[in-house]
Amino acid sequence: MGYKLDQFKHAFTSKEAFVKYIEAPPPIGEEQVSSDDRRHRWTNLDLAPSPPQDRKWTRWTFLAFWGAHAANASNWTAGSSIISLGLYPLDTWLSLAFAHLFITILIVANGRGPARYHIGFPVFARSVYGMWGSYMAVAMRAIVCIIWNGVNSYYGGRLVTVAITAIWPRYKLLPNALPASAGITSVNLASFFIFMFFFMAISFVHSRDLKWFYYIKSVFVIGAMHGVLAWWMIKSGGVSFTTLAASKPLTKNAHIWLVLRAFNAGLGTASSLTVNQGDMARYADKPNSQLWTTLIGYPIASAIPCLYGILVASAAKKMTGKAYWNLWDTLDYMLDQYPHNSGARFGIFLAAVAMALAYLAVNLATNSLPFGSDVSALFPRWMTIRRGQVICTALGIVIVPWKLLVSATAFITFLSGYGYWLAPIAACMFTDYYVVKKGNLIIPDLYIGDSSSRYWYNRGWNPRACTITILALVPCLPSFAASISPSLPIAQGGKNMFYISFVMTYFLAMTMYVLSYNIWPEKKVRVPEKTLRFERYADENDEEEKRVMGIVTAEEGSEVEEIDSKPVEGESKSYVVPTQ
Repeated sequence: MGYKLDQFKHAFTSKEAFVKYIEAPPPIGEEQVSSDDRRHRWTNLDLAPSPPQDRKWTRWTFLAFWGAHAANASNWTAGSSIISLGLYPLDTWLSLAFAHLFITILIVANGRGPARYHIGFPVFARSVYGMWGSYMAVAMRAIVCIIWNGVNSYYGGRLVTVAITAIWPRYKLLPNALPASAGITSVNLASFFIFMFFFMAISFVHSRDLKWFYYIKSVFVIGAMHGVLAWWMIKSGGVSFTTLAASKPLTKNAHIWLVLRAFNAGLGTASSLTVNQGDMARYADKPNSQLWTTLIGYPIASAIPCLYGILVASAAKKMTGKAYWNLWDTLDYMLDQYPHNSGARFGIFLAAVAMALAYLAVNLATNSLPFGSDVSALFPRWMTIRRGQVICTALGIVIVPWKLLVSATAFITFLSGYGYWLAPIAACMFTDYYVVKKGNLIIPDLYIGDSSSRYWYNRGWNPRACTITILALVPCLPSFAASISPSLPIAQGGKNMFYISFVMTYFLAMTMYVLSYNIWPEKKVRVPEKTLRFERYADENDEEEKRVMGIVTAEEGSEVEEIDSKPVEGESKSYVVPTQ
C-alpha cells in the first residue's frame, strides 16, 4: 500500500511522471523498455500472453463457470417468444437444447487456440484479420457489450428490488419522485445502482482469480432454480407442456420455420461465446481444461433453465391464467403469497439474490471482461482490462437501458440478432486456425506493427477475412432489416432467411475463406504453416517455457549447481514481446 501511495505522489512531480503513471503496465520483463508509441500500440500487460502463474482455471473451474453462466434469466425466458408464436412447448425446448449443443462445439473450437497460446480474443483476431484489421472485429464486439451490459444490469436491478422487498416490504412502496417520462421508478432506479455497485466491486477482481466466485454461484443459482420450480409445481398440482400449447394447430410449413426460428434464437443467445471463449480459455491450466467440461457442462446447464422457465410459466398460467416469464414477476407473485411468513420471504430473498448473481456473472463474462479486453487492444498504451470494465459499467448507465427497453423494440431486436453479425467472425477464426494455419501461430509477430510481422498482410489488413466477413452478411441482410421493420416490402420467403441466418452466414463465411486460400494463395509467406504438423509451434512454446521455468526454479534453489541461463542463439522465447 505504501509503495502505491509513493507512486501516486510521484506522479504529480512532473508531466513525464504523470504520463508514465497513467500508462497501462507493460508486459513482464519490459518495464525498462522505452515507451515509444509504436510499442504501446500493440501490447501491454493484459494483452501479453498469460504467464504460467495466471493460468488458474482448471476443468472444474470451467464446469462451475458454465453452470453459473448458463443458469441465467435469459435462458429461463428463452422459450417465451417462440411459444407465443404457436410452436409447441416441447418442440421449442428441444430446438433450443439442440442449438446450445451445436454452438458448444463452436465455442470450444474457438477456445482451443487461446488456450494453447494463452492469448485473448483481441490478440488472437490479429492472426486472422491482420494487425489493423482486427480492430474491425474488436469494435463490433465492444459496441454491443456496452448495450447488453446496461440492459442486463437493469434486469439484475429488478431482482434486487424483489430481494430488498422480501426483507423490507415497505421498500417497494416508497414514493416515486420521477416523472412517467423517465421510464423507471425511483425504487427500480435505486435497485439498478445497488446492482451496479456490487457489479463494479466484483469487476476489480482479476478474471484469473474469479474461480471461487463461479464455484459458489453455480451451487447457489442451481439450488434457487430448483426451489422456484418446486414451489410452482407443488402449488399448481403439476403441469404438462400442453398448458401453454396453442389452441390452433400449425401447418407443416409454419411448424418447420418456427422450429428453425427457435434453433436460430438459441444460437443467437450464445453466439457471443464463440468469440468470447478465448478471454477465459487463456487462463486454462491445461489446453483441454476448457474442452470436455464445456462440451458436457454448457449444453446441460443451458437446457435446464429453458425447461424450468417453460414449466413455471405453464404452472403460472394454470394457477392465475397468466404465464409469468420474467423471473422478477415470478418471484414477485411468490412474495405476494406470504405477507407475514418471514421464513418463506427469506427463501424468496435468497432466490432473488441468486438470480441477480446470475445476471452479474453473465455481465462479467460476456460483456464487461470482453469489453475490457477490446478497449485494451484498441488503446493499449492507456487502457487495461480493469479500466475498460469500469468504463463499460459507466457507459451501461449512460445509455439509460430502461429507455431502450421501453421505446426501442426494433433496437432490442437488432441486439437479439447479434449472432448474425458474429457468425462470420467466428467462422473466419475457426477456418484460419484449423485449416489455413493448422494451429501454428508466431506469438511475437502478433505484437509487431510493421511488414516484418507474419500478420501484417496488406498494410495491416487481411483482405480475405475482412471482405468475407462483409460478404457473408449480405444474403441475410434484407431479412435482418425486415426483422427490425416488419413493414418493409420483403416477401415472406425472404423474411424467413433470418431464421437460418447464423448457420447460413457461418458456413458461407467458412466456405469462402477456404476457397479464397485455395484459389488465391498467399505469396512470400515466411512460414508456410500448412507444411507443419498441427500446433507444432504451440508444442515448441510449451517446451521452451518448461526449459525457462526449470532454469528459474534451479536459480531460486539454495544449493544447486550453476546453470547457464542464457538463451541459445536462434531459439524463440515464447513470452518475450518484441518492441518494434
